[in-house]
Amino acid sequence: MRREPMKRTPGMILLALVTGGVFGSVLSSFLGGLFPDGPVRNFFFQRLDIGIPATALKLGFMTVTLGFSLALTTFTVLLIVLLIWLVGRL
Repeated sequence: MRREPMKRTPGMILLALVTGGVFGSVLSSFLGGLFPDGPVRNFFFQRLDIGIPATALKLGFMTVTLGFSLALTTFTVLLIVLLIWLVGRL
């Protein structure tokens, strides 16, 4: 019996992005502690913080805080690209 290939939906790609980001960050934190200081560790495990800084809107009876940031490493980006490529191959 022949199996139908999975459809690449935006939800599957978003799931690959989130999964790759989470696992990439965890592995990057773990493996970054194993490498000695030097250019290889700096290249693969140094974080780049991208985003909008937190801004508080105080209205007297409540405070609303808005902000968004991403902490990326080369290792995290590589894992995200790998997972998206794997989703594309399914």
